[in-house]
Amino acid sequence: MKKITLLLVLLSFQCVNASGFEPVRPTQKYKVGDTGPSGGLVLSVSILGDSGVEAAPFDLDDYYPEHSEFGLTWIEAKEFLGNHNQLLDWRLPSIAELMRIKDLQDSGLETNMKESLYWSDTTFYNEDDEKSAYIYSFYPDEYPQVDSWVKSRPVFAGYKLSTRPVRRFTWVNHICDHLDNLSNEDKKDFVDILSIEERNEIQNSECSIEYNVGDVGPAGGWVFSVNEEGSHGLEAAPEDIRGQWFCHYKSLEGNALRRGLGEGKENTLDMIEYGCLGVASTVDKYAVNGYDDWYLPSHGELDLMYSNINEIGNFQKTGGRLDTMYWTSTTNEIYQNSLRFSYIRDFRNGWSNLAEKTFNFRARPTREF
Repeated sequence: MKKITLLLVLLSFQCVNASGFEPVRPTQKYKVGDTGPSGGLVLSVSILGDSGVEAAPFDLDDYYPEHSEFGLTWIEAKEFLGNHNQLLDWRLPSIAELMRIKDLQDSGLETNMKESLYWSDTTFYNEDDEKSAYIYSFYPDEYPQVDSWVKSRPVFAGYKLSTRPVRRFTWVNHICDHLDNLSNEDKKDFVDILSIEERNEIQNSECSIEYNVGDVGPAGGWVFSVNEEGSHGLEAAPEDIRGQWFCHYKSLEGNALRRGLGEGKENTLDMIEYGCLGVASTVDKYAVNGYDDWYLPSHGELDLMYSNINEIGNFQKTGGRLDTMYWTSTTNEIYQNSLRFSYIRDFRNGWSNLAEKTFNFRARPTREF
């Protein structure tokens, strides 16, 4: 019965139109501390006043009687929300959102949180290169076994803790109402105070910011490709990373061969899937200005960066070959002994060739916007 109740919460505030289920955007405006559209506690409201974040009214593990005493592992919680969550985007909270719930609880609001440790979706790699997630304690201050509010646990170690899902919701208030009277440059200054979700919403609207090759991109990198409207394109990170390609003499079974624009992302995922955890792993963990969706550029993407080298900056163009070589995510399995090699480009002169995967070359993270 509790599982059915949770699915009803996940499916609530939906309507059916010609294309299927879509979330209904409520017309009511909300403030922090209100009961949200799905019955949870509103944790925050956007600066634009048209969206917010609410916590679910109950813990995820409350819907699993067999787990209620011990909670869920981080993996179990992620898998459930991923499998039953296509419509309302319930997710694990960040550590900051858990701290916000505690602040509201301390202010006297009812949160329905248990005296327990709670998972967050804020992760990091510990000194053993083990993926870990921050957790937050909702035990009372005097509880003797809790020496700090914020802790962490390895996500694959099987720890069972409580989980309180959160979701972002929006209400009717057109985002362009705040931007129509601003110039393109003023829009760029304005969005600096917005969340990444709100910036993405702007870029997918009719009031999107126009970018040109050579501009500073949404994440603070260098724009090197744009569509006709200038609303979407590719940006190179503001700095280099370094590493080996890895998978020396190892076949990727026909994967990571893509060379086109926008195809570096799939190449990078292929590299990680096949255990090429050198420069691909480094770029997968890379984040700047809150953006963590970077990937290793394809052969064609790095070629376009070099073609625009006079408009975009901060590439290493002088020094020895080990200093000016940049990795692509495009490998090669056609030529004799080609399992040893992947494509690089020399930013001294634009020369492109294959190089041994064991070299410690530069790489420039790339993202789509």
